[in-house]
Amino acid sequence: MRIRTVLVLSGGAVALAVLLILYAANRDVLRQPLVLGHGVWVPVWVAFVVVACVSMLLPLLFGLLRDLRRMMADFSGRRRGRQLQETEQRYLQGVESMLHGREERALAHFNAVLEADPGHFDALLKAGEVLRELRRHGEAIEIHRRAMRLRETDLAPLYQLVADYEESGAIENAKAILGRIIDLQPKRSLNAYRKYRAICISEGHWDRAWEIQQKIEEQLGELGRPRGSEKKYHLGIRYRQAQALVAADRPRDAVGLLRRLARMEPGFVPAHLALGRALVALRQPEEAVEVWETGYRATGHPIFLSTIEDHYLSEEQPRQAIEALKAAVGQSRKDTIPRFYLGKLYYRLEMLDEALQQFALMKGKVTYFPTLHYYLAKIMERHGNHREAIRELEIVLKQAEVLRIEYVCATCARKHAGWVDSCSRCGEWNTIVVDFQEERPVEELGLSTAPVYSAESEEG
Repeated sequence: MRIRTVLVLSGGAVALAVLLILYAANRDVLRQPLVLGHGVWVPVWVAFVVVACVSMLLPLLFGLLRDLRRMMADFSGRRRGRQLQETEQRYLQGVESMLHGREERALAHFNAVLEADPGHFDALLKAGEVLRELRRHGEAIEIHRRAMRLRETDLAPLYQLVADYEESGAIENAKAILGRIIDLQPKRSLNAYRKYRAICISEGHWDRAWEIQQKIEEQLGELGRPRGSEKKYHLGIRYRQAQALVAADRPRDAVGLLRRLARMEPGFVPAHLALGRALVALRQPEEAVEVWETGYRATGHPIFLSTIEDHYLSEEQPRQAIEALKAAVGQSRKDTIPRFYLGKLYYRLEMLDEALQQFALMKGKVTYFPTLHYYLAKIMERHGNHREAIRELEIVLKQAEVLRIEYVCATCARKHAGWVDSCSRCGEWNTIVVDFQEERPVEELGLSTAPVYSAESEEG
C-alpha cells in the first residue's frame, strides 16, 4: 500500500474522532432528523458517519484495485517472459540441430516455436531453409512467403525465396524475386545482381550477363570500391560473347572484342588463343601465329606452343613449326617446357636424333614426367637399344604409368586430358596448367606464369 493511502486512512480516522467529539457536544442537534424524501429520514449523525466512511473507503478501494491490476500485469509479464525464454531456447536448439545436420529434429524445434509464436520471423526463415534442405520446396516457398508478408521491406526472406526457386528449378520465379530485390534497393543490390549474373551464366545468356556485369561495375564505382574482384567475370563473359560471335560466323567482330580483352589482361590465355583462331578464320594466319607467340611470351603457357605446332603441321609447314619452337627455347632463360615441345615435334616428324638430343637435355631438370621417359623409350627402341628402352619404360611404370600430358586446374586441382578454357568442376577461367612437378618452381625456369583468377569474396 502506498504512503498516500496510509495518509488518507489516517486522516479519515482523525476525522472520525473529531466527529465523535462533536457528537457528544452536539447530541441533540445531531439527533435531529435529516429528511431525504417523503417519509424517509435519518438522523444527522448517521449522515455524517456515512459520508466519513465513504470518504475513507473510496481511496482504499481505488488503491486496492490499482495494486491488483499491477500484480496481474507483473504476473502476465513474468509468464510472457518465461514463454519467450522457452521459445528462444527451442529456436536455439533448432539452430544447433541444423549445424549438426539433423534437419528433421531442427524442423520439429522450429515448428514448436511457430506454434507458440506464429510471427517469429527468424524461425520462419530457418524452418523454410530446413525444408529446402529436405527438398520440400513447396513448403519452403510457402513459409518464406509468410516471412515476406511479415516484413515486406526485409530482403532476407526474398533471398531465401530465390534459393527456394533455384533449388526447385523455377528459374524464372527466382529471376522475378531478384528483380523485386533490385527494385527495393536499386543502388545497393550487388548480391542480387551477382545472383542474377550467376543464373545467366549457367543458362549461357552471355549478353544479359554482360548487361548485369556492367551494372555491378557501375555500382562498385559509385560506392568507391575496387572493381578488381569483378575482373574475372568481365573477362570471362566477354570471352564467351566473342566465342558466340565466332559461332555466328562473325569472326571480325570477335577479333575486335578479343583484342580488347588481350590488352586489358595480357595474361588471359583464352583470349589470345581465341583471337588467333578468329584470325585464322579470317585467313590471316601470320597474324594468328604472332598473337599466339605474344600470348606465350606474356604467360609462358605451353598451350600456345602446342597450338602453333598443330597450326603449322595442318598447313604442311613443319619447318616453320620447328623454327617457332626453337625461338621459344631461345627466348626462355630456363627452357624446360619449350624444349620438351620441340623434342615432341621432332619425334612427331620422325627426326629421332634431334628429338633424343632435346629430351636428353631435360632429364636432369624434371623429376616427375612419365611422358618424357616414354618418348625416350620409344626412341631407344627405334634405335635398337632395347636395354635403355626397357630402363626408360620402368621409369614410366614407376611414375604411375601416365602416358599422356596431363593438365590440372590450379584452383581446384581437377585433372583434364587436354587444355580447356575453363574448369568443368569449379567453373574458373584461365586456370588450366600443365601438370609438371619439378625440383624448382616454374618461375625459376624463366617463364612468366599465367595469372590465376580465384573465386571472389562476396561483397555486400
